[in-house]
Amino acid sequence: MAHLSPPLTGWESTILVLILLAAINIAVVEALSTPSSATKILRVCQSPGCKDDGAISTLEFLSAVAPPGVDAVKGGCVSLCGSGPVVELCDDIDSMAPIKKKRVKGRDVILSLLDECSSKGDEVEEIEPALKPYMRDRLVSGYELSLEAHQAYASKDYQSAVDLYTDAIESGRKSAMILQEARSAIISDTTTNDNEQTYGYPEGVRWLVTSFKNSCRSRLSLNDVDGARRDAFAATIFSQNFDGDAHECLAEVCASSGDALGEWQAVKSAISQYERMEEEYSKPLPGADAPARAAAVKKRSHAAARKRELGFRVAKLERELQAS
Repeated sequence: MAHLSPPLTGWESTILVLILLAAINIAVVEALSTPSSATKILRVCQSPGCKDDGAISTLEFLSAVAPPGVDAVKGGCVSLCGSGPVVELCDDIDSMAPIKKKRVKGRDVILSLLDECSSKGDEVEEIEPALKPYMRDRLVSGYELSLEAHQAYASKDYQSAVDLYTDAIESGRKSAMILQEARSAIISDTTTNDNEQTYGYPEGVRWLVTSFKNSCRSRLSLNDVDGARRDAFAATIFSQNFDGDAHECLAEVCASSGDALGEWQAVKSAISQYERMEEEYSKPLPGADAPARAAAVKKRSHAAARKRELGFRVAKLERELQAS
């Protein structure tokens, strides 16, 4: 049986700092994956034409910066091809009389739409802003820096990626968590406790988790194992342990430092999350459209493939640990 080495004090302090950051800036947020209790719904058309016009980027931007009471969700084709991305402004998810907004892309247009959602109308109570203007500016700046970092990461310019991710996280992390706390408070105040837990973590912090994961892998490419370990732990914490790939990041860090036991533990955690993901996306989707069903199948297949591949890795690590 493998000898269990005492925990490293550096690791302990890193974990403690990350937990305190997550707890102090925000109490750990409840997972939200579907719109609920929102004052306004923004349905972003996901037709091929609108996707070509940038609908995916628009949806991700809206998800990252939308104020409490405003939910951004995927929408179906609204037959306005050539005018995308098209966003429908609705009072509820099933609204049959939405206001259609054309060419919703770019910082200024998207923020203007969100301000419109939050403004006081004739019959709609004004939504109290969760962030002061300078904090929203920092959130938007952080999010936009993360997009630049993604490009550097994709081109394998890892030093630039690390620098940009560091700036993005520093700029937007606190605002993102404060905003998510305010979103979660609305859900808590307007839903009953039926002991049913929703799978996943909030879309509003997904950009932050992705930034930590990509920064981790960039640092590994630069042989910065300690920095990569901090980013990997942060990714698991801010994803509330729901992100299997965040645990894979941690496994990669352990592999780089020769920690077979830590790698085994991280891979097991990743498998556990992929099992939950596979189970979640195997559930029936009554009333869902074809794209939603196809997306669920894709996610379920991805989870099954990762679980299978990691299973071989666990078996190999267990043999190595038993032999040591």
